[in-house]
Amino acid sequence: MNVKGCLALALVAAAGAAAAQDRPAPPVFVSDVTVNNVSVDVKVVDPAGVPVAGLGAPDFRLFEDGKEQRLTNFLAVAGGRVVASPDATLVGRQEPRQVVLFFDLFQLIEPDKRAVVRSLEDAISGGLPPAQTMAVVSFDGTLRVHTPPTASRDRLLEALEAVRKTPATGLQRQIRLSTFRVDEGAAGGGYGGYEYRRTQNEEYWNEMRRIVGTVQSAFAAALDRFAVAPGARKVVVLISPGFPRAENVPIYRLYDFFREGSPADYRNVGLIEHAAQLASELEYTMYTLDPSGSSANDVDASHGRPPRLAGVADVRFWREADRKDNLIRAAQLTGGEAIFTADAGAALADLERLTSSYYSLAFQPDHAGDGKEHALRVEVAGRPELRLAYRTSYVDRPAEQREAERARAALLTGETANPLGVELVLAKPTSRFSFKAQGMRLYRMAAQLRIPYAHLTMLPRGEAAWGQVQVVVVATDGRGNLSDLARVRIPIEIPAARLEEARRQGYFAYRFTLEVEGGKRSVRVGVDDVLAHTTSAVIADLDL
Repeated sequence: MNVKGCLALALVAAAGAAAAQDRPAPPVFVSDVTVNNVSVDVKVVDPAGVPVAGLGAPDFRLFEDGKEQRLTNFLAVAGGRVVASPDATLVGRQEPRQVVLFFDLFQLIEPDKRAVVRSLEDAISGGLPPAQTMAVVSFDGTLRVHTPPTASRDRLLEALEAVRKTPATGLQRQIRLSTFRVDEGAAGGGYGGYEYRRTQNEEYWNEMRRIVGTVQSAFAAALDRFAVAPGARKVVVLISPGFPRAENVPIYRLYDFFREGSPADYRNVGLIEHAAQLASELEYTMYTLDPSGSSANDVDASHGRPPRLAGVADVRFWREADRKDNLIRAAQLTGGEAIFTADAGAALADLERLTSSYYSLAFQPDHAGDGKEHALRVEVAGRPELRLAYRTSYVDRPAEQREAERARAALLTGETANPLGVELVLAKPTSRFSFKAQGMRLYRMAAQLRIPYAHLTMLPRGEAAWGQVQVVVVATDGRGNLSDLARVRIPIEIPAARLEEARRQGYFAYRFTLEVEGGKRSVRVGVDDVLAHTTSAVIADLDL
């Protein structure tokens, strides 16, 4: 979906639109000094894996992009309780923790989901540890928040029951190859056969990236939805096999690997790295929970016979290694771990052990919102034998982009409150374009957002009154695919003498153009009053 916009100011009052001449430059609604405070939670264990206690701020050295940083805050937590802090009033209290359970029903299969839910119900029936809250979210093509963070055992059990009733659709994610043929001539030896197999491989991994990318978009929205948790350590558990359970894997010959020089050329890692990077940026420690077991020795259902090659010469071996490597690397990037079990209750107990004892460090870098990725490194001075786990990088996104992502998360997780009284007006499609792909059409329609001045925060500045809104637009389809995020921040100006009139009977209008592919689509628009931090959501369901 593309969004093209222009700014317009409209008053319903009989006097008409305000004059636009000789206006002063719109103000910039940011503080003159922006402080970027970065927190890094660090788990420290000895060579035997036992948590190391008794360390203080002088024991740690923290580096960003190789440059040592001065610590601006320090907290030591043991067994969930604060044991050291510059603020003596914090010592002895239970440190809050927020856990988000994200069920990837888009890729999980039903038996694995049921096993996870059953074991979680057994574990949660006894209640949560002190000062811990938990949210339950699922995605099967539709993102559902079954419960926001809560400590209520009953609400959590109701949420898990809702997950139980929501089908896991992993078996529907089979990868179909348009180039696939079973005749030996096409898949046989010779350079032509090799090129055919390479084409299969490329198509296979492109489809794999599309499927995983759909889950990543929903996962990112869930992270943003609960990212604001002041004073709490944030933990997210991605319950997912990482890759779809696809049996249609292209066949490779042993000499294919030698032709490219390395089996690594057939591997594809980093498919969920974007999700891990966002988790790291939002200061989550991510744990991946894979209940699917191993499918490396499965019979090839697409060919109806066992794999031709066994072990490292079989592409299934590398695909299974990739699947597990993706989960391991993603978790480690945030300071977390990958857990491979269907016993989610036991995994939850491990999670309590792994996250209840840690050190929290903070520093203030000399940049704020530069949009760049920054590497982090932490060490304990003079103790090289200790093992440390922490987030290893983060992207310092601009504040406007972060706010837009939070608005997107609210839209995708079903928040439809409209305190600003926003109205979305869509005209009939004005043109239609046909593409080469059969049946694909693009519809263009004029759209207008109407925001009543009565609900907007406007600051008087001389002869004018100023305000600012941020508009976020995203579209979804029935398969869970999301459009790119479209966002724009708009300064609003009106003569101060006209403000009361405008508040009585006027609205601010933002006109833009929507370009949407045909079929059933849901267009979701979020409007944030930047000064008041008030967000409205409006949704239009289309069938084009």
